[in-house]
Amino acid sequence: MAPKYLLPLLIFLLAACSEKTELPQGEPPVITWRMTAARFTCSQGEVLSIVPDVLNTDETSQWTWTMDGQVVSREDHCTFEASEAGEFFIQLLVTNRYGEARDEVKVTVQEKKEVLVDDVPPNDSVAAWYWPFTELNIPLGRSISLQPYMVENIDAQSAQWFINGQAAAEKGLTLVFTGLEEGQVELTLQAEGTLPDSEGDPQTISQTIRLNVCPQAGTYRRQASAGSSKLVNRVFEYQPAPGHQVNGYIVINSERLNFPRACTHEQACDTVLSHLRQGLMISLGGCGGYLVAGFDHSQPVSKDGSYDLFIKGNPFSYQSEPGIVWVSQDVNGDGLPNDLWYELAGSEYGTDRETPGYALTYYRPSRPGSAVVWRDNDGQQDVIPYLSYWNPQPYYWQDWQSGQELTFCLSRLRSNYSYDHGISDIRPYPWGYADNLGETDMDPDDARRGCFRLSNARTWDGQPANLEYIDFVKVQTAETGWTPNLGEISTEIYKIEGR
Repeated sequence: MAPKYLLPLLIFLLAACSEKTELPQGEPPVITWRMTAARFTCSQGEVLSIVPDVLNTDETSQWTWTMDGQVVSREDHCTFEASEAGEFFIQLLVTNRYGEARDEVKVTVQEKKEVLVDDVPPNDSVAAWYWPFTELNIPLGRSISLQPYMVENIDAQSAQWFINGQAAAEKGLTLVFTGLEEGQVELTLQAEGTLPDSEGDPQTISQTIRLNVCPQAGTYRRQASAGSSKLVNRVFEYQPAPGHQVNGYIVINSERLNFPRACTHEQACDTVLSHLRQGLMISLGGCGGYLVAGFDHSQPVSKDGSYDLFIKGNPFSYQSEPGIVWVSQDVNGDGLPNDLWYELAGSEYGTDRETPGYALTYYRPSRPGSAVVWRDNDGQQDVIPYLSYWNPQPYYWQDWQSGQELTFCLSRLRSNYSYDHGISDIRPYPWGYADNLGETDMDPDDARRGCFRLSNARTWDGQPANLEYIDFVKVQTAETGWTPNLGEISTEIYKIEGR
C-alpha cells in the first residue's frame, strides 16, 4: 500500500493530466503573388495597386504596409504613386491568431517617356488586297472558300472569278470550290478599282490561285514506327507578330531564345524546335503570330473523341493568352504543310465572340524604340507597345521578315482583358485554346498543359471535318490588345505532343 502522503500528489497529477491542452487549430498567413515575385514596374505618375494573395486569413487578420519606416496602409492592398523615378521598397506584415508572414515589395518607377508611334497613312489611291497563299493542295471531294483579305479601293460588284479561264457563275469576291477531279485547277479573280490610277486610267487588279486536287485523304498516311516520337520533330514556319517576348527576350528561370545574328527563317525554325524539345518557351507575339510544326508520323484521331493533342503554354490565374489551333493532312505526300487547314473548334467557335476571316497588318517602325502600329480589315487600329523594361532591343521585328508590312489572316477571339491601377487581368475562355487556363481541358497533372480533341476539327463552313489523322499543327495568337505592365497579348508555347 502506498504511503498516505503520496495519495494527494497522485490525485493532483491525475487531475492535471485530465485537463485538455489548447493547441493551435489553424495555420499562420502565407503571402503569395500573381507574378513570380513581388516586383512591379510602372512609370512616373502612374497609380499602382499592389494586391497580394494571402492564404490562411480570418477575422483576426491584420495587414501593415510600411515604407521608409512609415505606415502607408492597413488595408489588404496598398496604393502606390511615385512622382520620381527610382527603386522603392515596401514592407508587408500580415498576422492572424496563429502567426505572421512578412515580405518586401520592390517597385521600379521609370521616367515617363513620350511614346513613339509612326504615322501610317491610309491607302486612298491604289486598289489592293492580300492573299495568304497562291497555291494549295486539297484532297479529292473537299471544298474550300477563297477570298482576298485587307481589301482596299476595290469595287466588289465588279469582281469576277474564272475557273481555268472560263467565267464562273458566281460574282463577288468569294468563291467556294469543290475538288471533284484530281489535277491542277487555276482560279483567277479580277476586279476594278474604285479610283483611277495616277494617270487617270481605270485600275484593274487580278490574282490567280492554283489548287492541286490530290487523291483522297489517307493515300499518304504515315504509320508510326518503333522509333516514332510523340513530340513534333520539325518546325516549318515561325512567323511571330511583333511583341516584347520575341527576338531574345529573357523569360522566367533565365530561359532565353537566342537566334543567330542576321538569322534566317530556317535557322529560326531550328532554334524554335530545339526549345520545344527541351520544353522551353516560345512566344508567338501579338495577334496573328504563329508557328507550324509537324510530326514524324501521322497522328491518329481517337475514335472515341478523347484527347489526342497536347500543347503546353504558360497561363496563370490572371493571364491567359489564347491561341487557336489548326491542323492539316499531307494530302500530296511531299512532307510540307502546303495543304488545307482545319480549325479546332473551341468554346467560342460559331459565336459572336469569334470573328472568322479576320486579318490585320503590322507596319515596320522607322525609328528604334517605337511602338508597332497595326490596322485590321474592320478599320480598327492600335499598337504593339514598345516596353524597354521587358525587351530593350530597338525593334520588335525579326531578321527574316522582309518588307515594311506583315499581314496575318486568322479567326480572331474577342479580347477578354482588363487593366485597373496597375493590375492586369487577361481572362481565359472555357476550353479549346492553347496557353489558356480553361475550365475543362487542362491536364490534371500539369495545369499549364492544354488537352485537345482532334475530332473537333471543322471545315470552312463549320461542319465536322471527320479526319482520321493529322500531320501538321499550327498555333496562332487569337486576341488583340495589351496592358501597360504585361505588354501585348501573345500566345506562348512550351511543347506540342500527340498521343
